[in-house]
Amino acid sequence: MSEMNVQPVARRPHLAEHIARSLSDEIASGRLRPGDRLPTEQFLAQNFGVSRNVVREGIATLRAQGLIQSRQGVGVFVSPATQSLEPLPPRESAPLLDGDNTIRNMFEVRAVLESQAAALTASHMTAQKLKTIQAAVLRMQYEGEPTLDTVNADLDFHRAVAAASGNDYLETMIRTVLEPMRALITMNFARRGPVFSNIPHAARGEHEELVQAFIDRDAEAARQIMGQHIVSAASRFGYEIKFF
Repeated sequence: MSEMNVQPVARRPHLAEHIARSLSDEIASGRLRPGDRLPTEQFLAQNFGVSRNVVREGIATLRAQGLIQSRQGVGVFVSPATQSLEPLPPRESAPLLDGDNTIRNMFEVRAVLESQAAALTASHMTAQKLKTIQAAVLRMQYEGEPTLDTVNADLDFHRAVAAASGNDYLETMIRTVLEPMRALITMNFARRGPVFSNIPHAARGEHEELVQAFIDRDAEAARQIMGQHIVSAASRFGYEIKFF
């Protein structure tokens, strides 16, 4: 047999190593601070385009390095001892959303209320209601960095959908749940870097899917899309919830 012409294959960087390095950079830069919750495995897997098993391997590497801590049944957090190299301005607090169970419960309530509001909105859609909803989606466009108006437009979209449902009680309840989340949304939209920079664009894309369901007057599609939108939003904040 003649000698085979076999060339060494260049080794690609291990995917889990890439994830660990990216998250480590987020911590070193201060974009992820001590005590911060990491996004869910689902969000990270979608963001990096890998499986959840790969994400778990990357997380395990950071845990072994002492950069993060896992809390059973709660989530994964940046270790309190981890300090960024540069001083950072104080973070705006959200006192009404103090505690993991409170935030998780708020997302679960939103999924229930807003999915029903979206279904009603699709059923009762008019040209004027659609114009108001679309205006909020357009305002979520930005160049450079997201601004305060990006956050306001996000909230205005959800308020407009609630108002278009035609149910005053449902609208009131949704407004009550939304406003305490303003500081939390502002904080997440302000995060930069490869892990977080696409969050406002992702939210806007999901809003656009809802607009199409409203145009089609498809109540069931609107209900499902809104429910999944809230699940995805919770995932970006580090919370896994279910929508039935």
